[in-house]
Amino acid sequence: MRSVELGGWALLAVALPVLGWLLPVYWVYLLASVAVTGIIARSIGLVTGRLGLITLCQMSFAAIGGWTVSALALAWPAAPFPLLVLAGGAAAAPAGLAIGLATARIRGVEFAIVTLGFAAALDLVLRQGGFPGVVTGTPVIPHGPFAEPRGFFALAWTALVLVQLALGALGRSRVGLAWGAVRSGERAAAALGVRVARVKALGFATGACIAGLGGGLLAGQFGLLTTSVFTPLTSMMQLVTAVLCGASLFGGAVLAGAFSVFLPELLRRAGIPLDVGNALLAVGAFDVLRRGRGGLAEQLRAALQDRAFARARLQVALAPTAPDDAAASPGPPCAPAVPVPPVPTPTVSVPAVSAPAVSAPAASEAAPAAETGAPAAETGAASGVPPRLAVAGLTVRYGGVTALDEVSLSLMAGEVHALVGPNGAGKSTFVDAVTGFLPEVGGTVALDGVSGFDALPARERAVRGVRRTFQHARPVDGATVGGFLRLAAAGRPDAGPERAERIRVAVRFLGLPEADVPVRLLDAGSRRVLEIAGALVAAPRAVLLDEPAAGLGEAERAGLAERVRRIPEVFDCAVLLIEHDMGFVRAAASRATVLDDGRVIAHGAVDRALAEPRVIAGYLGGEA
Repeated sequence: MRSVELGGWALLAVALPVLGWLLPVYWVYLLASVAVTGIIARSIGLVTGRLGLITLCQMSFAAIGGWTVSALALAWPAAPFPLLVLAGGAAAAPAGLAIGLATARIRGVEFAIVTLGFAAALDLVLRQGGFPGVVTGTPVIPHGPFAEPRGFFALAWTALVLVQLALGALGRSRVGLAWGAVRSGERAAAALGVRVARVKALGFATGACIAGLGGGLLAGQFGLLTTSVFTPLTSMMQLVTAVLCGASLFGGAVLAGAFSVFLPELLRRAGIPLDVGNALLAVGAFDVLRRGRGGLAEQLRAALQDRAFARARLQVALAPTAPDDAAASPGPPCAPAVPVPPVPTPTVSVPAVSAPAVSAPAASEAAPAAETGAPAAETGAASGVPPRLAVAGLTVRYGGVTALDEVSLSLMAGEVHALVGPNGAGKSTFVDAVTGFLPEVGGTVALDGVSGFDALPARERAVRGVRRTFQHARPVDGATVGGFLRLAAAGRPDAGPERAERIRVAVRFLGLPEADVPVRLLDAGSRRVLEIAGALVAAPRAVLLDEPAAGLGEAERAGLAERVRRIPEVFDCAVLLIEHDMGFVRAAASRATVLDDGRVIAHGAVDRALAEPRVIAGYLGGEA
């Protein structure tokens, strides 16, 4: 895959100088238009393809860039034209940032309507005032070699390549990885410690800046700009073309530029109305959205990835460890043993951000035997060590329905605590409430004995040391295995080598595929295990696993149960486990709390809690 990308760049580096030198001036002008339109398409690809936001105002940002370049060229005739283009991009960025911040809590159709409204309003303003130089007939004339078509061709393509290189570097950073997380799901992104509103606003501002660069280049290419170039309808057609071509990739942006420039040229020479071209592009974009496989360039890249990783390991390796190794950790064996190398305990230890670190007590201290049905919040008091997570009186109501009714639970250091119950008992609601994803919750949640944790938003709770997985796995499909883990680990304030060590340990501990494997190629069970790894590499104080074994085969479930049991030992992290498979619960957990209809009906050691008559009658259906 890497060799294909390098080959494409090499071909481009050879072809562009040859075409720019040998082709007639008219075709050089058209190819320069492809680059300029490709820059605007790339801005759409960033916002729509990476962030998942439907934007209908990118040509409005281009208009801001073009207006700025036109005004500066009149006021400063001797200014270097590339500097004016950069100023055009800089002028458009604040407008994108303002819209991004104002729309941080909306997406989908609502976001599209807001951007369309901005495009219509700016179009009205420009029609009233016009572009600088139009009234006097003073065009923008780039100085130096850029006034000549071949020089402008070189500038336009250089700008497009530099935009792509900058976006490539940004895409490998935490900000770029966070864009993909926001597209996959804002709740999952917040659970990774991502500042969702800030990331969306920054992405939209970056897209506006790139569109502004394209608009600035249009000012130099056209000389005199008119409002007809930047209408809301033009923004819509640019969006349609970008979606069809897959402009989130460099090749898709170039293809979008080629479609926008050469399709009208072909139709004009054939004597066909230009509206036919717009209709064809719209039908193609509709088909791309209907199939849900991305634009043309994105489909090609997916096919190349499928071929490149056809022989790679795309599933997790979760065979249970050997009997001797399993005996080293407390808890019953969970499946026939298959010898594999033992996983070492990591040498990196990172303290919590919000509270003093609490060392893991001995097994007898970490999971004291409690009377079945005793209040969960009291079970850790006798040891003198505050619980990693103490939940007291948790109550959640939806209108007149009580989903959780005065639920209390303590999660001690060094233990795996199971939260079980039938469907609808309130287990996932409990996790949502503890991790900050519900707006109104009664009761208290304390982390490491420090109260006030329940007043923090979801993102802040993740940063402070409580991570979770979701009932339906939500890793970032557009990322690689390594990229997802880097994003999940990046929220900690520790050094890079320590994060790298945690990632290395998590990859080996959970048997993950190679770091360069795309997440989209993993099956559902492997994605769920990857999500667990993402929670662990953040060095959490507590992790809440919501049905982690769903989608795994029998052998993998047994291996995962063993590893879940060992998470406190390997990662110094307490675990709250939600699981319907009682065999998995018995193999992984030392204590259990049973919910039914939003209330605690049993609590204590796993076997004792599951053997309680009310549990057997209401949940296990008579199973011992």
